Amino acid sequence: MKELTVINQRTQKNLGTVLVADTFFTRLRGLLGTRQLDDFHGMLINPCNQVHMIGMRYPLSVWFVSKDLKIVKIIDDLSPKKVSPCIKNAAFVLEFPHNWADSTGSMEGDKLEMQF
Repeated sequence: MKELTVINQRTQKNLGTVLVADTFFTRLRGLLGTRQLDDFHGMLINPCNQVHMIGMRYPLSVWFVSKDLKIVKIIDDLSPKKVSPCIKNAAFVLEFPHNWADSTGSMEGDKLEMQF
């Protein structure tokens, strides 16, 4: 699976390294079956504008991002068994450890940078 580094352009903070789930099977599996998500690690699901937490063991910080890499919606503590709303203008989703937006000072409207 490909990896990318995510940078918040406003804060200039490295938000972490994400695995890219961009095939049917990697998107279907996502983070299911994992026991935890370490700080500075996450997953990018592309394309995606809604996620479910059915089968997950821990909460996540879920960021909905537009094609121009702006954060359009953050759910910083999405619990297991929950389903997010569908965010129509989101092109993909970033999943980070719960409360990651608060921990990194990231907010809706921030622009991201992706580096290989």
